[in-house]
Amino acid sequence: MALRINDSEFYAIDAHSHLGRRKTPLGHGVASFLGDDLVRNLDEAGLDCAVAFPLGASCTDYSEANQIMADEMAKYPKRIISFCRINPNFGPEATARALDHCLGTLKLKGIKLHPEIEFFDPNEAELMDPIYLAARRYHVPIIFHTGMSSKASPGVIAELAARYRDVPVILGHMGVSEYVKLAVAVARQNENIFLETSVVGWMPLLLEAFRGVGTSKILFGSDHPYNHLLMEVEKISKHVATAAKLKQDDLKKVFADNFLAILKHDR
Repeated sequence: MALRINDSEFYAIDAHSHLGRRKTPLGHGVASFLGDDLVRNLDEAGLDCAVAFPLGASCTDYSEANQIMADEMAKYPKRIISFCRINPNFGPEATARALDHCLGTLKLKGIKLHPEIEFFDPNEAELMDPIYLAARRYHVPIIFHTGMSSKASPGVIAELAARYRDVPVILGHMGVSEYVKLAVAVARQNENIFLETSVVGWMPLLLEAFRGVGTSKILFGSDHPYNHLLMEVEKISKHVATAAKLKQDDLKKVFADNFLAILKHDR
């Protein structure tokens, strides 16, 4: 599998997708979306693999969902890179135990946090220190949902992330719209903070990100299945690539190399 852009082929990773089951559809109407579904859509879009996290469900500790992530990655080890999802509101001790299980026993590859759905303060050290310490211990990145509320502001996230400079922190959606400028600013100020492209739809904001931090700090993501995968691929591969005059090396970085460097993942 390879992504074709202007007659060139690229190894390509979606750095932001979701898997799982729910009793009833929530949010964007998705109740079940598993590895078979994701891999089929990756094939249609020409992508090699995807980073996946559990579907959101604010009143859970995600233990069942994280097991599903491990199971689906085991089915498709070359196509799915599973992250665990953590709800810090169950307390620091529960968080530490969950992360040891997810990252140690299940061998999941990173941590997803959603300050808006789980409604926690990403700058509250008592809740967050166990997460950063586990990320440091297991050498994995953390990806935050950013945007849509002050709980998920890149500026708030960056305050604590700056204390853990050896932990890669990815700003999912790089602030969506209202916080993109702030996301760019904190990524410029902190070597360990990276930007992910999904959902951002206004070209001036996308160009501000690419010009503000350069292509070495930006990761392609889609937010699939909530968001249309091919639409997000073409947003970067066609429209941003043209407007920002991205070269082949730039596209290689955005679609795979930057994430592989963060994860130290063997393709």
